[in-house]
Amino acid sequence: MTVNLENLEGLPKKYCDELEKFDKLFRTYRFLEHYEHNRDINNLIYEINNYCLKNEIIGFHYTNAIETDILEKGMIIRSGNEIRNDFRNKYFHLFDKSEQVLIEEKWNQRFGQKDTESRDFKTFFNFTKDALENGGAELLLKYYGGEQVYFPLFDLSSIGEKLTKIGKPMILKCTLDPNEIRTFIENPWGKIIVSSYSRKINPDTYQIDQDGYQKKGVKSEKIEIINAKKYVC
Repeated sequence: MTVNLENLEGLPKKYCDELEKFDKLFRTYRFLEHYEHNRDINNLIYEINNYCLKNEIIGFHYTNAIETDILEKGMIIRSGNEIRNDFRNKYFHLFDKSEQVLIEEKWNQRFGQKDTESRDFKTFFNFTKDALENGGAELLLKYYGGEQVYFPLFDLSSIGEKLTKIGKPMILKCTLDPNEIRTFIENPWGKIIVSSYSRKINPDTYQIDQDGYQKKGVKSEKIEIINAKKYVC
């Protein structure tokens, strides 16, 4: 079974029935922190989280890329140097000599050892599409190549403009094994689901989401491509 943490598709009815018991509380409070001492809700979070760990979940990856690459290769893990070398080989001809020199300077300034350790050979996901509302996905969708390419370049007007014209803004809806994903809060899948349900009851509820990553790619058959052009200004 695959569970969509955002809309609760794939979550067994018994858990939805249990969530309904707390509707009055969900209408009253906006933040999950209000329930941190509520044993019944915490137990439900734990149970839902364990259910997700025994199944698959949906993760969303925001990108501006070449659609045929995703269809043929899926999401592959690479180092930042590999990603930037690929960009040089395929797209450096789109930039004049002075732009190429500036790109190299900005890359050398930005991508050091610390960045290598935090980004290389990892694929990153969110687990709701809340980033479309709070601006977190804006740059990822607008500029080609991912942060390993565009991040030190996007505010350089001529270079940034060219980066918007290479690929296509896409949301990659990926089916994932939650046991492979590293996140930064306890019982993340249960908390995200309870937050998503609470938001259905009270639209003002703060949506919990997570940045999560795995040290493996995603096969193309596990990816649904969603055209995200309408989210790009």
